[in-house]
Amino acid sequence: MIEFGVLMDVREGGYGADRVAEVVVADRLGFDGVWLSEHHLTGDGMLPSPLVMAGVLAARTTRIRVGTNILVLPLHHPLQVAEDAAVVDQVSGGRMVLGVGQGYSEREFAAFGVDRRRRGKLLEEGVQVIRDAWAGGVSPRPMGEIPIYVAGVTAAGLRRAARLGAGVIIYCATPADLIARRKLLDEVVDNPPPLICTGIMHVDDDANRAWADAAPGIAYLEGEIASYGGTEPPPLHREDYLVGTPDDVAARLIALHEATRFVHFAHWLRLPRLSHKAAMRSLELVAGRVIPAVRAGVSR
Repeated sequence: MIEFGVLMDVREGGYGADRVAEVVVADRLGFDGVWLSEHHLTGDGMLPSPLVMAGVLAARTTRIRVGTNILVLPLHHPLQVAEDAAVVDQVSGGRMVLGVGQGYSEREFAAFGVDRRRRGKLLEEGVQVIRDAWAGGVSPRPMGEIPIYVAGVTAAGLRRAARLGAGVIIYCATPADLIARRKLLDEVVDNPPPLICTGIMHVDDDANRAWADAAPGIAYLEGEIASYGGTEPPPLHREDYLVGTPDDVAARLIALHEATRFVHFAHWLRLPRLSHKAAMRSLELVAGRVIPAVRAGVSR
């Protein structure tokens, strides 16, 4: 069965209890995973310590899997990551998922004193250290096998991700870009592992209100992501994004699954600059109407 998750966005002073409470609601509504990103030295205070927050969420939830999407492994000592992830796995009762990537931000690598040119090699070495530690040496030990998913963007990165990971993670804001990334993965990898897609989605019974609520956050996200890579953000076109009524978004997700064959789709639980009320309205609609429609449509 297709799984659905949420991305917990923490920025702009959003470390209050309401952000954790939103994940508790996602847990109650039956979402399969909550994912935490990592960035450093951002002007808006975006989450720099995903494994710390993972421990908080593990203690406050009961069934949802808690994962990183992604942890920039070259910026960390892999043995410390193995230990921290094992602790979260114990606290959560075996619900930890580790998503890692090589990273790309020049300013982050410079701040940590890590040679950015070695990030691919550091990623590969780090994944092996973590697996070896979990196999025998880390205390406490994980409760079970913690899956490691690896992110990729370029052809070389996707090949590496498919070779190293139990699954491949890709983030793209729009379905069109997710489809293009899936096509690239199929071109460069024979029999790739399962695909975890993450992107933007927001729904409301009123399509115009959905876009009015989501557009400022999408513009902000696109601008921030572009700034990390030193590029210009793309222009916003409403039809490019999974934003609209539940029926419309469900139909587009069914088409996206047909094109990408994702096993798990995760979206921003609360876009930047979106109110708690609007985020919860969308989350309830996604859980109650979008997900059932997608699962029924895909199974036919």
